[in-house]
Amino acid sequence: MKGHRWFAAVYDLLTAWGEAHLLGAYRRHIVGEATGRVLEIGAGTGASFPYYDTARRIVATEPDPFMLARAQRRARSLDRPIALVQCPAETLPFADASFDTVVSTLVLCTVEDQDRSLAEIRRVLKPGGSLRFIEHVRFDDARGRVQDAVLPVWRCVAAGCHPNRRTAEMIQRTGFQIVEMQQRVTPLMPLIVGAASRDGRST
Repeated sequence: MKGHRWFAAVYDLLTAWGEAHLLGAYRRHIVGEATGRVLEIGAGTGASFPYYDTARRIVATEPDPFMLARAQRRARSLDRPIALVQCPAETLPFADASFDTVVSTLVLCTVEDQDRSLAEIRRVLKPGGSLRFIEHVRFDDARGRVQDAVLPVWRCVAAGCHPNRRTAEMIQRTGFQIVEMQQRVTPLMPLIVGAASRDGRST
């Protein structure tokens, strides 16, 4: 499977300031409160792994082989029993209704097919299961048009990331009910942080 060797190599360095000053606190809430059997999609280099406090079992997916190798090393360094699977979010190799919680942190911006990925997430969640997310989205004002304009270049330098997706709307459109969400505007783009129920009930 094709990957992004150099982006994987510098990813932790590029995100270090954001993790220390912003994302770490959000991960503590979104990841740290994930319960039951948990699936993390697009685990990247494993930045969320240290924050799992209440999960009974953790499975993490990552399609990029270079990211996956770094995630495996991080899991070993933390001595966390995390099962890692190489696959895209659009084709999850898990049975229907097999997870209590799915975690997505800065992933739905990058998946090839956001609608299909969310449908797969909903499929593998148990009734009443929860999608817990941290995602960046499109500005609603003139800055959104800037995001639209830089999309081709941004995708090239950021391993396929789309800076202008309307992810909250897509989550709802695929059948989830958002039960908690806050938005934080950063200099680059807004972040949405929250949880969505598979079917209007939470575990």
